[in-house]
Amino acid sequence: MIVSSKVTAVFHQKPLLDYLAGRFTYQTRETWRARIAAGDVTCNGRAATPDQLVRQGDMIACELPDPPLPDVNLDYKIVYEDEWLLGVNKPGNLKVHGYGRFVQANLIYQLRHKHTPPYPEATLINRLDRDTSGVVLLARDSGTLREVQAQFAAHTVEKTYFAVVHGIPDPTVQEIDLPIGRLPSAEGVYRFGVIEAGKPAQTRMEVIRTFWPAQGLSHPNYALVRLTPKTGRTHQLRVHLAALGHPIVGDSLYTMSDAEFLAQFEDDGEELSPLPRHALHCVQTIIWHPHQKRPLTITAPLASDILIFLQTLDPQFQGDRHFWK
Repeated sequence: MIVSSKVTAVFHQKPLLDYLAGRFTYQTRETWRARIAAGDVTCNGRAATPDQLVRQGDMIACELPDPPLPDVNLDYKIVYEDEWLLGVNKPGNLKVHGYGRFVQANLIYQLRHKHTPPYPEATLINRLDRDTSGVVLLARDSGTLREVQAQFAAHTVEKTYFAVVHGIPDPTVQEIDLPIGRLPSAEGVYRFGVIEAGKPAQTRMEVIRTFWPAQGLSHPNYALVRLTPKTGRTHQLRVHLAALGHPIVGDSLYTMSDAEFLAQFEDDGEELSPLPRHALHCVQTIIWHPHQKRPLTITAPLASDILIFLQTLDPQFQGDRHFWK
């Protein structure tokens, strides 16, 4: 992995070793000296020495070993492709973009640099949370990016999600209209909720399958629901379901207190949730294709971990295709 940086005014006319050791303190001065001696560091594309003076604006590049990937799920699938657009079925436990230790362990990096063939031009049109699976759209040129993002901004894109929730909601179709805003939370907790001063948020919910405990089994009741967001507020579906008293299975953020939520990252004990991530999946996205001038429907089969969980409740459940309508 090649890491590049531009010399700032603070280091103008300073030795290269002073620049590297002073700006990038995650490695020792002696480690930087060894990297320069090994030929891993260049200045403006040329070999460099530790005592070489650098100037403001010089481009310093260093070849570093690729960091080990954190524990992420790279089993994404391309479910639609043409010369303008990509549709990807993203698994849970995968960021769509990343930095720090996730600089390579994310969807966009993998598509641009590691996929066979690579898609160096791919740019995200929409995003999903790390633990939400399903359809993600990417543009292959700037014009397509602008046109489809404009559809998202105008709320003309139709998105359908599946979620597995605790308990059995009212079986009638519900139109959830509850305002959402940021809640005061402990440091390190980014939580939203239904508040009077929040932004308007509407979700359509329909129960499509219920799962009752079989005789002799101790698991609680669950339901598989279809969700159609009319707005796009942060954590909208998760907040609305929690507000109804039917939070998404595996959603620790909206089923735990701040202290419990933070403690789970330090606890190496037994997993208490029936799923290691929240059971939310974007199963379908419909846009107006800006070049083919027609509706484009992209679907993503239900994620395997959610399907397996549902089959523990009902071994006959197969995720029948008519559910995708």
